[in-house]
Amino acid sequence: MEKTIRLDKEIFLSMAKVLGLDERDSHLEELYTYVEKLFPNFKVAGGMDLKEIEPMLILVLPKE
Repeated sequence: MEKTIRLDKEIFLSMAKVLGLDERDSHLEELYTYVEKLFPNFKVAGGMDLKEIEPMLILVLPKE
């Protein structure tokens, strides 16, 4: 039987803070529930061979 991996809420909040989100924002609770449901699927991506795939360019716009 495979062990279920869960996303710790404190880790989620620290990642949100690093990404520039306010950890006190009430919407983060809703976002956490979505991400927590998706998190076990990330294991599938861990086994993919992506050596030939170019990284996606991420554009970060300055806050106004």
